[in-house]
Amino acid sequence: MTKMKKHQIDDAIKYYREIGKLAFKSNINQNSVIKNSENNESKLLKMMAEDRAKISRYEIVIDMKQREVDELNKKNTDLLWEAGKLQVRNGKLQEYKDNNEKQLAYYEKSLKNMIRNKKDN
Repeated sequence: MTKMKKHQIDDAIKYYREIGKLAFKSNINQNSVIKNSENNESKLLKMMAEDRAKISRYEIVIDMKQREVDELNKKNTDLLWEAGKLQVRNGKLQEYKDNNEKQLAYYEKSLKNMIRNKKDN
């Protein structure tokens, strides 16, 4: 093995000191990156929790609104059913009215003819 000369030893010491300084700076830099990452992660987790809470509230509101819609649909269906019944009944009443008007016209005509016949006799 060969012995290192004084200037080689000094150069090696400078080199290793420089590497040590750079490693230390890198470590400090990495530490700040890790802290920022942790801060960002905690912020994201907090935001996700808030979003979950919002979603939960929205789901409750949607459920309430869906119940209202279902109730209104049921009422609408019931009203349409009643309207259909009333239309059928109205049609029967209209038919009854038309038949009565025809009978009334027939009886009026018959009565007028009878009155004319009596006047003529």
